[in-house]
Amino acid sequence: MDTQTSMRTSKRFTLWLPLLLVVGGLFLSGCGKTAPTVDSMSGPDQLQTGESGTFEASINAEADKPLTYQWNFGDGETGSGLLTTHTFQRAGQYQVTFTASNEAGSDTDTLTVMVERPPQPASIASINAQPNPVDEGESVRFTSNVRGDTPLTYNWSFGDGATGSGASVTHTYSDPGEYTVELQASNNAGSDSRTLSVTVEPALPPICTSITEFNPVFFSYNSSTLTDEAQSALQENLDVLNQCSNLSARVEGFAAPGERSPQELSADRARAVAQFYTENGVPGARVMAEGQGEVEGQTSKKGGTRQFRRADSIPVRQ
Repeated sequence: MDTQTSMRTSKRFTLWLPLLLVVGGLFLSGCGKTAPTVDSMSGPDQLQTGESGTFEASINAEADKPLTYQWNFGDGETGSGLLTTHTFQRAGQYQVTFTASNEAGSDTDTLTVMVERPPQPASIASINAQPNPVDEGESVRFTSNVRGDTPLTYNWSFGDGATGSGASVTHTYSDPGEYTVELQASNNAGSDSRTLSVTVEPALPPICTSITEFNPVFFSYNSSTLTDEAQSALQENLDVLNQCSNLSARVEGFAAPGERSPQELSADRARAVAQFYTENGVPGARVMAEGQGEVEGQTSKKGGTRQFRRADSIPVRQ
């Protein structure tokens, strides 16, 4: 080979060498490999908060391995694999993205999921009645606290055959007694019920709110026995106590100067009066008895010198 031919060959090699290096580098870096293509992507269009959804994707079979798969659910959470599950904790619209990648490249697909709060059935948190107890003929207001999706329906049964509707209602009972009141609340997602008891008391005579003083009773010297006169005075007190459930009696016994064991005697006199009340229908819880010992100073009670040998019944309004 002459010198000129050799030089031309050398120049051609010199020109092709960089091109061969570039092509070789591209080949070594992935040229010739197949990138993934997302063929399909599926998942639920709608979910409820707290409900698990399944998401699945497929790619072209020719894609070279190794492959990586990543899911982005749009709520800050991610996943991996061709098949995965996810639960959304908050309502909203989310763009779910799937990406498949290898050394040759990547491909992405998306779908939209609408996440809604699940239906909230009617649930009664509380019901109340004011006032309770109530006097016959007096209006009672019933209120309720009901949770759940609207619209809500309220049905009240007052226990006396009457009914009502609404979150807050009023009702008047004509007769005394114990009544079971029921509320039924409902909506499209479900229903709930709750009951309470209402005590209706007989209407009180005017004297039950106006009386300020009961009859006192007087005793013989050194005695705690009720005389006929004393029992007659106590009978008037008893009639009021039996009519007025809002009244109690505080009985205070006294002893006159010179009587035996004044503290003990005054306590016996108080107990004698209290026993008269309880034996004639007044509950013991409404009667209190206490001896006051020997009388000191003067008293406004009528009865002469015997006014010191007495027991007072003091009305206590509840």
